[in-house]
Amino acid sequence: YTTLPATLTRGDTYYIADGSYASYTVDDAVSGVLVITIKKATTSAHGTDTGWDSSYGDGQAVFTSLGWVFNIITSYVVFDGVVGSGSDPNTYGFKIATPTNCNQDNRMLGIPPVGYSTLNVSNITVSHVAMTNCGSGYDYNQIGIYSFPASGTNMLLSYSYIANSSTNFQLLNWIGGEISNNFFDNNWSSPNYHGQQISPKACTDIIFKNNIMRNSLVGGIGFHRGVNDPSGNAGWKVYNNIAYNTDGRGVTMGIFGNADTREGVVLNSEFHHNTIIGITGGGGRGSAIQFDGQTAASGNTVYNNLFYNSAYPNIFGGQVTHDYNAFFNSTGTIVSETNILQTTGDPFVDSVGGDYHLKLGALAMDAGKTLLSPYNIDYDGITRPQGSAWDMGAYEYVSAAPPPDTTPPAAPTGMTIQ
Repeated sequence: YTTLPATLTRGDTYYIADGSYASYTVDDAVSGVLVITIKKATTSAHGTDTGWDSSYGDGQAVFTSLGWVFNIITSYVVFDGVVGSGSDPNTYGFKIATPTNCNQDNRMLGIPPVGYSTLNVSNITVSHVAMTNCGSGYDYNQIGIYSFPASGTNMLLSYSYIANSSTNFQLLNWIGGEISNNFFDNNWSSPNYHGQQISPKACTDIIFKNNIMRNSLVGGIGFHRGVNDPSGNAGWKVYNNIAYNTDGRGVTMGIFGNADTREGVVLNSEFHHNTIIGITGGGGRGSAIQFDGQTAASGNTVYNNLFYNSAYPNIFGGQVTHDYNAFFNSTGTIVSETNILQTTGDPFVDSVGGDYHLKLGALAMDAGKTLLSPYNIDYDGITRPQGSAWDMGAYEYVSAAPPPDTTPPAAPTGMTIQ
């Protein structure tokens, strides 16, 4: 397809060719569990060969609009660019272009958008989509992905790039969803528009794993609770994520934690095996994992995280249970733990080049706490442990395979030919 039909058929797959596309809203009525699938056409998967040319599948399908660019206001939808991951938005199959008008509020992808807070949605997948908002030069409410349904069940955001919004991903009322393998980049904040990389409210049983957060301002995940709403966030599993800053900006709220200071904002959630690098800040929060304002028992646990070159890597609030966390070259308030690893040095293969795998001999090796599934699988899919105990941080150290033996066999002796 070089343009999406106004009406999409349930159970069909629409392969989208390279090119430019106008804004679009998927709004077709649900029919049982039949899925509408919208995928980037590639050489290996493009539907019929009739009329196919390889040039249709070697680039991007780019959606462009003044503000809202792509919206999903129904259930059982897959929006998949098929290819792309990491920090280069030009490698993704689908791209939502920077809005053509930056002098206004912009929300680039709505699942669903503003105005659908009474709508229940489910089984929506967004993968391999890149979107870059206008950035801090425009002091308007900029949201990359906006998802405020009455309830959102079985939702998946994966392998996508979201950048330059005040809040890159704002979500409400998700139940049992997953946010994995995404690259959240360069969010910003101002007195008018308080921002975090990810801003959830009243979301439960969410898996947040294998994501990268680069250049976070104010906070990484900033959990919220409605002013007159008792519903907080609960049952999150936050693991194998990597957060790092390259521009010296401060994270004043903490890399994971409350964005407001009331009880019950984050409950019964687990923050394990995350790697946090080069994040500074003040007020005792910098690179902290914090549940500020929660004085009652929260059920939150924090194990096997690794901080490097970070300021104020504190862990506090809500009677959080924590231990076996590592702090390399970190300053400011550092939490007290029975099995803390606090030391100097660089534990990584190449921290300057962005390779945060543990190097041989790093003190974080075999120094972690044994946990249950799903934490036994690291960022690369390697099973923990590989040594005598679990490693700290997002990566489990894997020893290099020994080089093959290229020594030729010795010549035989004592042989007789008859």
